[in-house]
Amino acid sequence: MMKEREGQESAESLLLFAVPLLIGVSLYLPGLIDEVTGHIAVYTVFIVGSLALTKYNGRAPSEIGLTKQGFVSSFRDSVAFVVGVFAVRLFRGALSLSADVFSLTAFAYNLFYWGLSGLGQEIIFRGLILFSFYRWKGERVALVVSSALFMVVHILEYQSAFSLLFFGVEGLYWGWVALRTRNIVGIAVSHTLFNFIFSYMFAP
Repeated sequence: MMKEREGQESAESLLLFAVPLLIGVSLYLPGLIDEVTGHIAVYTVFIVGSLALTKYNGRAPSEIGLTKQGFVSSFRDSVAFVVGVFAVRLFRGALSLSADVFSLTAFAYNLFYWGLSGLGQEIIFRGLILFSFYRWKGERVALVVSSALFMVVHILEYQSAFSLLFFGVEGLYWGWVALRTRNIVGIAVSHTLFNFIFSYMFAP
């Protein structure tokens, strides 16, 4: 009975991931909405939907990693990935400040946008999907499923094999951190920093 419930919760997490994403893509491809609007709408649905599903299934927010406990370890271990990528790009000379990095308006907008992105992606991938599959099928399946979906969601924007492999590795590592620390808040902060730094401050 317990496994049946956990399987149902895993299926629900996949639906919450797939439905808004498919609707967003179907509106974006014919030009009915722009990319930013689509992202904001989908990430908002991910956040609100994950919280609603968690409550509906009688689970505490901590069961999808939304807790103060373990935050320090979660942030420390996940931000190490950001620092590592920064060090590699710095060594390669692949970092240069973007033109609008000193604009207060651009700074505030990008902080909001990438913060929403970081939280939205973490709550669906490393929160709802990872922990529901972990309870149902165990650590390996949970890591593979959540990381594969994290990689797939970046296909439209990053179509090279190397980029997709990078996101797969990133998803596996951050998923491992989430399972070890039982906390996704620190990872969401690291994810926000990663996007803010490499998609705004040092955007190519």
